[in-house]
Amino acid sequence: MPVVERTTFIAARSPAQVLDFCLEGANFPKIFPERISPLKGVDLSHLRIAAGREFSFRHWMWGVIPATWTVVIREVGERHFVDEMLKGPLRAFRHEHRVEAAEGGTLYTDRVTYRALGGAWVERLIVNAYMTRIFAARHRNMLRLLG
Repeated sequence: MPVVERTTFIAARSPAQVLDFCLEGANFPKIFPERISPLKGVDLSHLRIAAGREFSFRHWMWGVIPATWTVVIREVGERHFVDEMLKGPLRAFRHEHRVEAAEGGTLYTDRVTYRALGGAWVERLIVNAYMTRIFAARHRNMLRLLG
């Protein structure tokens, strides 16, 4: 399965502060670079990420193509959490969020493993570049919001 991994240094923030920011559902659309619409009565302003929690949202790919996702939070720890797609536009998607103390701040890492519908050629032609772009933008947004 393809992997996208990106790490960003966030100055003057502790790992607990960065993780807490990520665990607040209201911050999800602020971090994500494309429009997101919660579904099935999900109120992001009252969504706190917790193990076992499931929620659905519509993600507007490239700003115009609607993709509906249902995700579950598989794990939440002191320095990480993991979400996994149950239903959505990919065959598989697992997203690990990790924080680690660093001198003067925190290293924040996203690690995504995925499998595209249509297989490896679809991944090479479309999905790999899309994932790289989305996660680069997420990290820019994290720096803008926390840096």
